[in-house]
Amino acid sequence: MRYLIVFFLTFSLAFGLSDKQRDTLLRVIQGLYQDRLYNITVKKCQEYLEKTPADDQYREKIIKILFYSLYNSKNKKDFISYLSYIQGEKISAQTAKEIFALGMKLFEKEPQRKAYVIEFYLSYTKGYEKKQMEKLLATTYVKAEMWDRILKLPDDKDINVYKVIALYKLKRYNDLINFTKRMSKFSPEDVDTVLYYRGLAFFNTGKKDKAVKVIESITFKTPQMIKFLASYYLKKKDYIKAERYLKLLTLEKEFSDYAYYYLGVIEDLSKDYKKAARYYKKASVFNTEFGKLAKKRLDQLKKAQVITAEKFYTVRIVLYKTEKEAKRLIKRKKLKNCFVKKYKIYYGVFCGEFKNKKDALKERKKLQELGFEDAVIDTILR
Repeated sequence: MRYLIVFFLTFSLAFGLSDKQRDTLLRVIQGLYQDRLYNITVKKCQEYLEKTPADDQYREKIIKILFYSLYNSKNKKDFISYLSYIQGEKISAQTAKEIFALGMKLFEKEPQRKAYVIEFYLSYTKGYEKKQMEKLLATTYVKAEMWDRILKLPDDKDINVYKVIALYKLKRYNDLINFTKRMSKFSPEDVDTVLYYRGLAFFNTGKKDKAVKVIESITFKTPQMIKFLASYYLKKKDYIKAERYLKLLTLEKEFSDYAYYYLGVIEDLSKDYKKAARYYKKASVFNTEFGKLAKKRLDQLKKAQVITAEKFYTVRIVLYKTEKEAKRLIKRKKLKNCFVKKYKIYYGVFCGEFKNKKDALKERKKLQELGFEDAVIDTILR
């Protein structure tokens, strides 16, 4: 524990209490607690602990009252400080568990302080409970970004994955590579995660080919892993492999703009402009960096007359005087597949692009049910 109570380390009263004085102080503490005067209760508990010997039969009860008072008064700073102080006290595992429960509630949204509470309680656990507490401590360290402390935890299959993450965050890439040589050190469900960080460690040490080999061996690849592989093969100009990963990425909403744009780029490089345009159009519906790049490239292809504009059916739902108002409606109503396009002297909100008019009619019906009764079928060139 980093926090210490300075006044406990300075002058300590050399005399104790008579039985009568002790009993009086006990009654005062109980009365103050019942009256919810928690701050004064804490001071009186402190006085009791200072003035009574370590083997006093009521010390554990006073410690419990102390922590309940700190909890009820939301005194977070002193709660942590007193955890440090009572480490030398002889208290039961049950009392320690109660203090632990109070701390976990008090610091529900503060992972760093929560970690100190778990550290305190860990010494009172054993067997299965101890293992569970160690795992909880590891996950709490991750949330608190206390990377160095994770590395001090025991060597355990359920915890070692967090050590891998810690080594990566600390940029100790060579140590990470050495630590992950044997997958038998990790739980089967953590192997993919371990391999991912091992691959990133190779990448960050300049061993890109090894990085790709490791990540490709992962059974269940996350979208981030797939994007990593797609990007690697694009840079290597291995477009066959890049295309395979990009097509997988089109199924992931978060990365589909990226995937469609680069699928278009691959076809563009092969001079299959019609196929490239189809991918660019799919990317262009996103208001993102790759969506804007796709729109720009579509315009260039049209100006170069290598592709012709196609007619699409769409549904126009409203007209505004300014583009800003039109965009605001899309955002406010959370309209999907809708866009703003200049219409005569106005700005129209259009939804959907359909080759078949029947599909456009279905879309109009849906929009009318949402309240856009004046929605009409229109055509646009793309």
